Amino acid sequence: MKPIETGPGLTSSIKYVKGVGPKLGALLSKKGISTIEDALFFAPREYQDRSRLSKIKDLVHGQPATVFARVVSCRMLRLRGGRRSGFEAVVKDETGLLNLFWFNAYPSLKEEFAIGAAFLIFGNVEFQGPLPRITHPEYEKANELDGKPVPSMSFGRIVPIYSETEGLTQKVIRRVVGTALKGSLSQLDDFLPEATRTRLGLPSLRDSVVDLHYPTKTPLEGFLPEKASRLVFEEFFALELGLTLKKNGKAMYKSPSLKATDAMLNEFYSVLPFKLTSGQLEAIRQISADMAKGEPMTRMLQGDVGCGKTIVAFAAALIAAKNGYQAAIMAPTEILAEQHIKNAKSFLAPLGVTFALLSSSAQEKAKTIERVAAGKIEVVIGTHALFQQDVSFSKLGMVVVDEQHRFGVSQRNELLRKNQALVPHLLMMTATPIPRSLALTSYGDLDITSIREKPAGRKPIETKLFYETARQKLYEAIAATLGREEQVYVIYPLIEASEKLDLKSATEMYEQFRDQLFPGAKVGLLHGKMASEEKDAILNRFRRHEIQILISTTVIEVGIDVANATLMCIEHPERLGLSQLHQLRGRVGRGEKLGRCYLITKARNPRLTIFTTTEDGFQIAEEDLKIRGPGELMGTRQSGMPGFRLADIRRDEKWLIHAKDEAERLLETDPELRLPENNGIRHLVENRWKAKLENLRSG
Repeated sequence: MKPIETGPGLTSSIKYVKGVGPKLGALLSKKGISTIEDALFFAPREYQDRSRLSKIKDLVHGQPATVFARVVSCRMLRLRGGRRSGFEAVVKDETGLLNLFWFNAYPSLKEEFAIGAAFLIFGNVEFQGPLPRITHPEYEKANELDGKPVPSMSFGRIVPIYSETEGLTQKVIRRVVGTALKGSLSQLDDFLPEATRTRLGLPSLRDSVVDLHYPTKTPLEGFLPEKASRLVFEEFFALELGLTLKKNGKAMYKSPSLKATDAMLNEFYSVLPFKLTSGQLEAIRQISADMAKGEPMTRMLQGDVGCGKTIVAFAAALIAAKNGYQAAIMAPTEILAEQHIKNAKSFLAPLGVTFALLSSSAQEKAKTIERVAAGKIEVVIGTHALFQQDVSFSKLGMVVVDEQHRFGVSQRNELLRKNQALVPHLLMMTATPIPRSLALTSYGDLDITSIREKPAGRKPIETKLFYETARQKLYEAIAATLGREEQVYVIYPLIEASEKLDLKSATEMYEQFRDQLFPGAKVGLLHGKMASEEKDAILNRFRRHEIQILISTTVIEVGIDVANATLMCIEHPERLGLSQLHQLRGRVGRGEKLGRCYLITKARNPRLTIFTTTEDGFQIAEEDLKIRGPGELMGTRQSGMPGFRLADIRRDEKWLIHAKDEAERLLETDPELRLPENNGIRHLVENRWKAKLENLRSG
């Protein structure tokens, strides 16, 4: 099909851009350039300054350079082994000679580099012989005017370098983007409020898009050109508006008003065998204030490993029960659910609150479901079994989701729908602290409570890094721990040995520990492929001290609380994220005895050095975000989080803060974006984020 003569619209397929067509259009779609608008906002991955020409005599080893020179000689070469052909050309300017070299060269290169032809050449300079050399340079035949090269898409300016794919070269992408800009830039409408643009000194949308591809100054490494930063702000602004609109929209729904009295809470505090921290008390204050309102609470409770979030969750469940409503506490594993039942016996039973465990393997499951439906169970603790169709509640008023990132959005929504008359309050908990920038983007529609203190008397965990050459010292530490009648975790990232990865596995090392290293010790094996009953049996034996050394995969990351387990050894820690390592470390040091976490690795690793220097989960989460990026750190929630074309929450936090402030300012004057002057920005928010924002209420 021929390109549209009148010029295609922004939402038209990229194949209608002049010179593209179906075949090239399919390649561009692989890079996310499916429409003309996609091409306009396709951000370069870096920029190269090719605006200044270098003389050959001034070239520096290891530095990139742009050269204007003429061909002196060229030849095809048979490379070692005889299977590949190389190509070498020598070019010169008035100051000297430069060697150009290609591996796997096509014969057409010799025809292209005709003697006397003038070329613009760019690449990294190396000194490997009598002449400076550039290997596999980017080049183009120069158009000359009065003996000087004429600037082009790829030379004589600051040149964008785009992400490539097979069949797409830089020259092709630059040509397509340039053609799209020329034909469709005028169709871009600027929806940002004029007051916002003026306050922040932001350029127009069209100027920003031009600067993205044709910057006038070289940006700092890893950053966008100055004017293009406005595009980053606009993405964050649209998201923050959407999140705030969604958050404000909660008032449309009704929830039970669950009031906490001083007498109720003081009675709860009196049965606790410890004094709550100021952070725990403040968290209970915030949550109880939310629950007293007649609109849904959606609050995230985040806190470091061992900070006491569970007690706060039980306080919320108690408030629901004492107001005549039911509470559901959902845990990701049966191990953790059973741990909550153990706590319920201590904290809720003395106050007359009825509770029960509901999981796929729980005893008398049918009877429990019947009692829950009849309202005879006030606090139901369980796993994914809680949101199955055969489970119904009499008056569900409160839902607590522990380790919320381990559940899908649809699963949480199923549980929230169990009460048809009123929307239950929702409290989500995570022991992986959320960096501020992630909180503002992915969790911006939630209220967030943070607990930073550890309970009084909790001792620091000694964290050390061992290299393979010091393995014997690690085994001596294990022996010393057993000598004190304390228990040990040994963690491996794999269940079984892999032929592709040179890693020790849990199963093979279990046999080695049992038969060779510690033949007199009681050694157990735990991994995720075991049946639930088998895992429970192993863990119960470990709790009863019938197992001294537990060889395990990361399945013990949450929910294991054995005060006598004081040493954790982690093999191949470089394969785990910092936050996951921190979670694992939290399994020791849970009693009065000193906890130790020892890592053993083959090579020095900056991430692991960071881990050994701090126990602050918030600092570790920030470092993890820098290293691993938001997608990997967020895990399953990523599927519900809006993606960005240009913005980077690590790099652009300044613009994220501005966007949140401006969104709140705009919605103060126009809470639903109904004023005529805000029609454009409302359209932008709905079109860009609506589908993604649908699921964000439940985390």
